[in-house]
Amino acid sequence: MQNTRWCIFPITAAVFLLLLAAGPGCLTGSPSDANLTAGDLADLYLVHADAIRDYRSEYMVTSGMGTDNPIASRILFDYKSPSSARMEIAESDLRVSGTFATTNGTTKVWYDADTQTYDISDRINFSPEYDYQIMVRRIVSDRNFTILERDTSRGATRYLVEVSTTPYSSLYTPYISSRVRAWIEPSTGRAWTIMTYYDCDAPGIPTPTPPPAGAVPPGGCPPSNVPNREIRYVSIEVNTGIPDSYFDFVPPEGSAPRCVPKYVNYAEPHRTDPSVPIDQPLPVCVSYSFNETDSGRTVTLHTGDILEITLGTIPGLAYRWIMPTEGSGLELMNAGSIYVMPENYENYYFMGGKGYYRWRFRAVSPGTETIDGIFALDGCDIQHAKRFNLTVEVPVV
Repeated sequence: MQNTRWCIFPITAAVFLLLLAAGPGCLTGSPSDANLTAGDLADLYLVHADAIRDYRSEYMVTSGMGTDNPIASRILFDYKSPSSARMEIAESDLRVSGTFATTNGTTKVWYDADTQTYDISDRINFSPEYDYQIMVRRIVSDRNFTILERDTSRGATRYLVEVSTTPYSSLYTPYISSRVRAWIEPSTGRAWTIMTYYDCDAPGIPTPTPPPAGAVPPGGCPPSNVPNREIRYVSIEVNTGIPDSYFDFVPPEGSAPRCVPKYVNYAEPHRTDPSVPIDQPLPVCVSYSFNETDSGRTVTLHTGDILEITLGTIPGLAYRWIMPTEGSGLELMNAGSIYVMPENYENYYFMGGKGYYRWRFRAVSPGTETIDGIFALDGCDIQHAKRFNLTVEVPVV
């Protein structure tokens, strides 16, 4: 009779983590996750977080806690690896419900349900403000957190971790904060409640810039008992197989671009005669000189005639007149800003001066040209922008 011996070898921590990585979601709560060190918690959490390929979530966010006017919102946030995301405001004290942003990794869009307009721009990045899962993952990855509490009442053990960025930092938050706390589940790689704090000040909405020198009291910042913002997740569903098309932008019915393409990145045409300063009269006669009250007119010029347009601006602000033309018959002679300083120069910043922008066009050939201008910031304030329109006809002689 042959004796057979069965040998059982202990599973090392490294092999245990490999098993978790191979089958994420299978071990949702084991006795070993109930008393982890900070290092072990980070290892286990990141294994499961890295295995999340997509997720759909809903959370409540309350800002300005501890003040008389806290702002509450209910947010839907969905993500798919490597770079697709979608945020929708379901309810909010601040924005109109139905406002959303989406990116499929290439196209980035923000839709404003209030004005029914949308922006398509590579500069849009809404993830830092709305993706709290990735924010917590960064905190855990940096391994500078401490464990404050454990909670085993929900099945899977949750840990309350805290990272301090005292006195002030925007390292993890899109605004200035002193501390971040988060309840996380290492066995699922999910964060469920996130709280940010603004110490060294009364509880409330944090300022966008660090306080002035001397604002920090000697010995550091006393911790606040009330967070300035709290995010509570209602649900997080992972690896549901969200289709790529979900993140494509489909303009809602009745919507329109906020930034009309012809105004975006507009550059004035080449100026043919910049020799005369724009605030000085031309040595030849100007046939017509127009201002904002002349908007909407039609004017007839003959070859060689000069048209001058002078419109008000706001000194010191980034708003400007954008004046594209369509058609033929005109050339831009010169253009530029004119500033009229107040008599009381010392109080200039309080009283303000007057600003203008002037264009001078010359009729060079028969045709019809339409000047369609707006006074806006980067050509994007289409809804409320001041306008100047002029039709110029140069007849055949």
